[in-house]
Amino acid sequence: MFYEVIRTSDHSGGFMQIIRKTKVKQVITESSKQQLKEHFERQKASQHKELEQLQFEKKKLIYNNKFDQHKVEEKFSKEELKRKQSIEWYEFQIEQLNQLPLGSEITEREVDEVVEVSVGDDWDQIVGPRKMVIKDGKIVQITGDAK
Repeated sequence: MFYEVIRTSDHSGGFMQIIRKTKVKQVITESSKQQLKEHFERQKASQHKELEQLQFEKKKLIYNNKFDQHKVEEKFSKEELKRKQSIEWYEFQIEQLNQLPLGSEITEREVDEVVEVSVGDDWDQIVGPRKMVIKDGKIVQITGDAK
């Protein structure tokens, strides 16, 4: 785990502020499940649109005969594969989301947290596991001890 010092006291042996990572988890509710599903559907649709655009551009380049057809196919097939894999990933996420029971916790992200430490503090408590739990946009729990 990486810690960054952002401020120290002017007096020797005083305090120091560090930045640490804290996990943010989301409790799955009907509302959050629907929002996540809509987000995944939008991302999937965006990837579909990009895939269609790539296929159109590829056909246009091949039709114009300005470039080597094999090189065009090779270049575009890599990009098309990326989009197809992304679409599959979003489909998998939607499938997994549909199977999640209400009340489940999923890791949403990690955030940076400013923690003040002083001489004599218990380092294990400061660096121990810490998380925030969010339910329908509201913080409902903060666990772990960081002063």
